[in-house]
Amino acid sequence: MKTIIITTSLILSGIFLKAQQIDLARNAQFIKSMDEINNGKAVLKYSDIQGNPFYKKGFSEARIGDTGNSFPVRYNIYKDSFELLHNNDIYTLPKESSFSKFVFTATNEKFILENDNNGFAGYFLVLADGKNKLLKKIAVKFSPEVPAPNTMVSGIPAKFETLKPVYFIKTDDNLIKLTKKSDDLINALQADRKETVKDFIKTNKIKLAEESDLIKLVNFLNK
Repeated sequence: MKTIIITTSLILSGIFLKAQQIDLARNAQFIKSMDEINNGKAVLKYSDIQGNPFYKKGFSEARIGDTGNSFPVRYNIYKDSFELLHNNDIYTLPKESSFSKFVFTATNEKFILENDNNGFAGYFLVLADGKNKLLKKIAVKFSPEVPAPNTMVSGIPAKFETLKPVYFIKTDDNLIKLTKKSDDLINALQADRKETVKDFIKTNKIKLAEESDLIKLVNFLNK
């Protein structure tokens, strides 16, 4: 992927004057991003690849951080990064505290930056908020083109594939990756919550593979 590194003082000056409440490090670096993938010897444009690498088509207004200012951004699921549109250029925002929360103004969908127990930093969609949060990790996989082996068999074009989402519960001191087994969740909770959560799951027939049930469960945890 072709990128250009530019310092804060050289880019987005108009936006940053408007958004002075956003705490930006003077030496923060931004990447001028291109909608393309370096696929070995070839550079493929997103438009030439089947599927969609973005959460939404085009750019949408979103509040950044804890300020009331909103800007045109998009979530690039494939790169797991938020990108900002300014003067027809696209910039990848760094994964740091200043850009740890994005709320789309039209839908109120909120994404936050979190670290899992393995040190991975990424953006998660918040499905239930509060002391305990239900987080949804969305991912897209790029599959390169498979050329036709002969004239009798068709090749497979390059494509973006949306992967099955992974859910997490963010507590005060833990980021719990959810599985279909309720025991995995119960064992990860604090001792004083284990029995009540176990009873709630059994009584309400909660299925950890169902997003709506997970929202009910986290709302219960927040009571």
